[in-house]
Parts: sequence; C-alpha cells; structure tokens
Amino acid sequence: MSRKLTRGIVKFVPNISKGLTVGSRAICADNSGAKIVEIIAVYGYKGRLNRYAKAGVGDSVTVSVKKGTLDMRRQVLQAVVVRQRKPYRRPDGTWIQFEDNAVAIIKPSGDPQGTEIRGPIAREVTRRWPRLSALASVVI
Repeated sequence: MSRKLTRGIVKFVPNISKGLTVGSRAICADNSGAKIVEIIAVYGYKGRLNRYAKAGVGDSVTVSVKKGTLDMRRQVLQAVVVRQRKPYRRPDGTWIQFEDNAVAIIKPSGDPQGTEIRGPIAREVTRRWPRLSALASVVI
C-alpha cells in the first residue's frame, strides 16, 4: 500500500498490477472517434534502462490512434487506462479482471474528449479522474 503526497494532502493510492506495456493495443472506450489505439508512452514511469514502461488501471498514457475516423487516425493523444485484462487485487482482498483492455481519451487539461464511455470502468479510475466517472455508465 502506498501513499502519495500531492499538494500537502496524503492520498491513498493502491498498488495495482500493471497489465499494459508500451506497444500494447487497446480499445477506445469513449465516442471520440478512435477505435483501436496503441500505447507509446506512460506518464510518470521510472524504470530500468531498456525495460518497457508499464501501465495499469487509472494511469495516464500517450497513445497513437491506429483505427478510427479519418481525422483521428495517426494522431498522438493522451488517454487514461479504464480497464485491463490482467487481474489486480484491491485493498479489501477482492480480485478484479476485465474482459478487455480499454482507454478513454482525455485532453491535456484532463477533461475527457468524448461525451460518453461505453462499458464498465474501474473504481480506481473514478478516484483519480472524477470527470471520467461522470460519463461512465457502470463503475465496478
């Protein structure tokens, strides 16, 4: 269990198993126009030399749009991981695993780019990104 100090406030941030690496492809869960994206970088990742950066639920990543509308394709955008297939453990002892890997595209300010999020999102995402939780239909 880790605690993160942000602007003088200690927030509880659980250790989540990282299920996505650089090069992983994921479904875009919002209606921004992208369908399939590829992770090209992970914000805040500090690792060993030549080790692939890893991301888990709630992490901010840089993605490249591989499939989608013509104006969205080949764009480099920021996104938040909202679902991952790799199981991870919550502090209460339950294990969570989703059927697919999915991200939601955000603007540089942190606001979501789409107006709705299809499918469920993890509860850990709602704590770090409250504006995404307002668009989600199901929070697990």
